[in-house]
Amino acid sequence: MKKWLVLITLSMAMFIIVIDTTIMNVSISALIVDLDTSVRGIQSAISLYALVMASFILIGGKLGDILGKKRTFLIGSVLFGIGTFTASISPSLGVLVIGWSVFEGLGSALMLPNIQTLLRDEYQGKDLAFAYSIVSAIGAVAVAVGPIVGGFLTTFYTWRWAFLGQVLIVITVLVLSRSIEADVPLPRKPKFDFAGAFLSVLGLFSIVMGILLGQTYGFWLAKQPLVIGSWEIAPFGLSVTPILIGLGALLIMLLFRWEKRQEETGGDGLFKPSLFSTQGLTPGFIVRNLHMAIMAAFLFTFPLLLQLTFEFSALQTGFALLPFSIVVLISAIIGAKLTGRFIAKRIIQAGFLLAILGLGIVAWAVKPDVQPSDMSLGVVFGAGVGLIASQILNLIFSSVDEKDTPETSGLNGTFEQLGNSIGVALVGTIMLSTLLIGLQMSIEESTEIPEEYKPELLAAVESSVELVSDTQLQSTLEASGADAAMQAELMDIYAQNRTKAFKIGIIFLIFLAMVGLVSTVGLSNRKL
Repeated sequence: MKKWLVLITLSMAMFIIVIDTTIMNVSISALIVDLDTSVRGIQSAISLYALVMASFILIGGKLGDILGKKRTFLIGSVLFGIGTFTASISPSLGVLVIGWSVFEGLGSALMLPNIQTLLRDEYQGKDLAFAYSIVSAIGAVAVAVGPIVGGFLTTFYTWRWAFLGQVLIVITVLVLSRSIEADVPLPRKPKFDFAGAFLSVLGLFSIVMGILLGQTYGFWLAKQPLVIGSWEIAPFGLSVTPILIGLGALLIMLLFRWEKRQEETGGDGLFKPSLFSTQGLTPGFIVRNLHMAIMAAFLFTFPLLLQLTFEFSALQTGFALLPFSIVVLISAIIGAKLTGRFIAKRIIQAGFLLAILGLGIVAWAVKPDVQPSDMSLGVVFGAGVGLIASQILNLIFSSVDEKDTPETSGLNGTFEQLGNSIGVALVGTIMLSTLLIGLQMSIEESTEIPEEYKPELLAAVESSVELVSDTQLQSTLEASGADAAMQAELMDIYAQNRTKAFKIGIIFLIFLAMVGLVSTVGLSNRKL
């Protein structure tokens, strides 16, 4: 038992990191009501959590070299515990973002890259292979049980208990961490790359924030200026969105130039750009990025569809996602057993084809008369993403030398979380944009709405359109004093365009899956 105490400790840490990304997706409606916010607010919190992780994972890995792997892991655990406790008592969206998105995101970024290196230090040979498989399995279990646990707690108690439960696990991890051997001082501690860290964090942050702000401020021309104090930012009538995305892209380019210079001069950088020249590695990162973007966007869109269209409770949503989660696990196991018989790239390609087919079936089923049972067809998509998951990480890490594994792990984690962040940000923005355009067209074309009311309705839609349930919309319309006929017309218009918004969101995921399929062309042609 003592031999495996480190594995138990690190597996528990992996469990809370992974479950933190799925446990709240089924509780979106409850979060909106309790925190007096909107779908857009919760979408931002989810995206920012993944963004903070993406921005700091490389830094977390580098701090493991400077401060020590165990010390960095423990600092991350403490930050995660502070964050999840703060989230559990949050009275508003702002406090939730500070606790969940910022502190938990930072904690996860310090813990995640050091879990792999601590396992490698503790175990060797078959024991190491067993440890890696257990940690991966625990992560998969966390994905599967997250919606059920979150749904149960939210329905019968409160979503706050989901965060408080993680506090107890963090305390257990800290107690059991005594089993991890103390850090061995390095002959020469590497210097921290402050310039690289600054460029990395600011670049990634600018890109994702640009996407999130697009709905409010416009994607090209400014709907309204961004106001900071007395400054109004809308140069030449442009939205802040292309400015932020362009700035982010420029900073990432500068980051690569800086890191290349560090590598050439023997300096201590965040990563070695030469790794990207390894055959098949860059396509592997791209495929993993898209794989995670599709998964995160689906796990945001699907629960939202169930809760707004059918007004499912959190528990009903969790059970509706259970077949999907089970199929992902089974498909991943089957894919792992096929590893020695088929080229890994072919299995991944088969996974993308299944994912495209499954998303196509779901998109076809999303129509005005959609029934909850139609959504069970999402299991085909689950089979596809499970096959991809069974191969892509092994393919990435087997492409590099063992000495480059820690750095590859950090880069892979960055691509994963960036995929999570951008996937949720994009699909949410696309659905809201579709809803806005559809409502504007439907109101203008309606013969049931008097012409004198249309300008006021169009202005209201333009300024505050949100994805809401029929019950929420009904309450708003009753409070507005609209007559019964207009209420009925607006309810019908909204329901139709909400359905269309979800359909377009799913179609966007099909597009991402197609891009992912094309990206597999550059993967290595070999069995694992």
